[in-house]
Amino acid sequence: MVPTPPAALVLADRLSAALASSVTVPLGLDLAAVAAGAVFGALLALRRALDITGVLGLAIVGGLGGGVVRDVLLDQPPVALADAAYLPTAIGAGLAVALVGHALARVDRLLEVVDAFALGLFAIVGASKALDAGLGPVASATVGVVAATTGGIACDVLSGQRPHVLGPGPIYAWAAVAGSAAYVAVDELIGSVPFAVAAAMAATVVLRWLAIHRGLSTKPFAPAPPTGRRRAGR
Repeated sequence: MVPTPPAALVLADRLSAALASSVTVPLGLDLAAVAAGAVFGALLALRRALDITGVLGLAIVGGLGGGVVRDVLLDQPPVALADAAYLPTAIGAGLAVALVGHALARVDRLLEVVDAFALGLFAIVGASKALDAGLGPVASATVGVVAATTGGIACDVLSGQRPHVLGPGPIYAWAAVAGSAAYVAVDELIGSVPFAVAAAMAATVVLRWLAIHRGLSTKPFAPAPPTGRRRAGR
């Protein structure tokens, strides 16, 4: 007869398993990314002088877009559609921006700050979920970059402007690459999620700060072709 393990041992095993799964991608961290992305989308809508539909629409796209694409890449049901907390978080963040937007004297500066944190948070959650799904370091970092940039690309396109991620201009996509790679590297090397989160946020925010305030930017890969008509005979 196989002896029954003590109840305390069973409880400890279950608790450690639960902690392991929750520490990898804490719900609070994912919802923080959703809220930051939604605030970014709503602020972008204010800067583009959209109405309340545009504000809420870009809030939802900015808050949920990156996570939905991330989960599809990982062949998982989008958590934003399965968990009832995600959509209200995005809508609530959008409504908050809409209510206080008239009092924001410096929307552009706030937009830059929120964007930097949203970029880092989505990179962290995307890379973490990819590692948890069994992907390798390079693939996990790539998923983090895609998750970090997709929402911003969609918001830019819907608001009628060229996506920042395509440049040229202040470093954007490379900040997401640095943050995602930093998370994966620290997690793989020392196995500490808090240190990995701190390293990823530092890399992303510092690069975006340097890009905005110190001119760290990319240049056009090649000169733009001439657009004028050629003269006859040439």
